[in-house]
Amino acid sequence: MSDVRRVESAFGPRTWIVFVSSLIFYLVSSGGKQSFYDNYTLLANAWLHGSIAIPDPGPAIDALKYMGKFFIIEAPMPAVIMLPLALLFGANANETLACVLCGAVAVTAADVVLRRMGVSDSARDATLAFLAAGTVLWWCTAFGAVWMYAHVAGAMFALLFLAEWYGHRRPWLLGLLIACATLSRFPIVLAAVPFVVWLLVETPPERRWRALGSAALGVAPLFLLYAWYNFARWGTFNDIGYTVWYHQDSVGSPTGSPFQLQYLPFNLYSFFVLAPDFTDYFPFLKPGALGVSLTLTSPALVLAFAASRGRESYALWSAAVLTAIPSLLYYVNGFEQFGMRHSLDFTPFLVPLVARGIERTPRTFSGALVAFSIAANFFGVWYSWAYHAYHVVP
Repeated sequence: MSDVRRVESAFGPRTWIVFVSSLIFYLVSSGGKQSFYDNYTLLANAWLHGSIAIPDPGPAIDALKYMGKFFIIEAPMPAVIMLPLALLFGANANETLACVLCGAVAVTAADVVLRRMGVSDSARDATLAFLAAGTVLWWCTAFGAVWMYAHVAGAMFALLFLAEWYGHRRPWLLGLLIACATLSRFPIVLAAVPFVVWLLVETPPERRWRALGSAALGVAPLFLLYAWYNFARWGTFNDIGYTVWYHQDSVGSPTGSPFQLQYLPFNLYSFFVLAPDFTDYFPFLKPGALGVSLTLTSPALVLAFAASRGRESYALWSAAVLTAIPSLLYYVNGFEQFGMRHSLDFTPFLVPLVARGIERTPRTFSGALVAFSIAANFFGVWYSWAYHAYHVVP
């Protein structure tokens, strides 16, 4: 089957059904409300008015005051997505709606990935249900605050990258998509390493330099703009925003890097052990401000271990592990969240492995894990609505 047929067949009626269904699902879950933490609305409007700094936003927005001006430290790509809404609605542009759109595209891209992988219909449906409602993608998309929106946008671009990888595999587009993912969530840049190796292994020797050059052409424009953006903010081509923030943060340190080995034990505890508090009143479980471990919110991720060994699984596992490393070394685990929002950086690379695992495990076992994951994340979304309606971080 030619690449053209593969791409055309991926965008049939089912694709549109998945997109529209996901869009409605996430829109209803979010209530369509504007997030109070709308950093990207502020940033997009600042750009449209010819400024890279934002007006003093007050203490609720974690903007960094540097050289007398306020700057958004989060990665800039989600603000680029916000530009059409900001152009139409100005300061009233709804960041949550942009997040909902990204969430729906992410699920749709995953559907394309799974179809191009050739997984069975039942495994495809189960994996999509898990991604859409059994991971923190649901909660983050429904919340729509700056941090969650960045994760959702990063996951969307990562899944679009995988859709292209399993499709035409055009190096320039792969480079562009991984750059967009990185400029949504910086750790995703590390996922490029195993895919570059995979690309080189499967490219004839005489075409390897051409493939690398084409990929670089996809990456270069955005990273040149990003370097300029950093220089305009900080006076250096490096992005020092998070480091300066760490030096000023009450839970940070006045010196050093926000990424240190001393933070690894707590982050491992957060990802794999951290549980909600038990109470003697309804609903008897109270998620803490630090979140809830993946073990208790998305246990179906364990199905990735059942995928067969080979080039595909080695590359995807490497991408997931490399992407997780910055979060495991970071000085906070995400704070003020349900689940582990940092897991959304590497979840896209586990989705194909989960699908392969579902095909290789008993249906009752995989179905139970997916069902538990969906129930756990339903609880998180319901709890956030029932107890603070997303007006404040839990």
